[in-house]
Amino acid sequence: MSRPTSGRLRLAAVVAVALAVGFLLGTGRSGATIETGRADSTGGGGGSISTDGWTYGLSSDISWTDVHGSIHGGGLPDCLPPLSSVEGVRFAWVEVSVEGAGWRQVVWIDCRSVPQP
Repeated sequence: MSRPTSGRLRLAAVVAVALAVGFLLGTGRSGATIETGRADSTGGGGGSISTDGWTYGLSSDISWTDVHGSIHGGGLPDCLPPLSSVEGVRFAWVEVSVEGAGWRQVVWIDCRSVPQP
């Protein structure tokens, strides 16, 4: 009777290790990349962020973290007023591809990284 039990334990151990490895690999890939750059906003709110030879699209309705660490689900970040250029903005972007066309879209702004007046 000990043989079937040890086989089940061995199988359970293999499954546990496989799940742990899968979890660790999956948590290391959020799908978003965090960088720092210069944000240039338009009068309507959106704009772009530039860094290291790339320009990223910035919509007027984006998730952001304010200077106190509170997360906002959308709207214009307080630290990027319309018609401004702000250096040192920390942001997250994702790769977007639609019917063969691709671009990098900003999905989050960290206002904690922006120097306060």
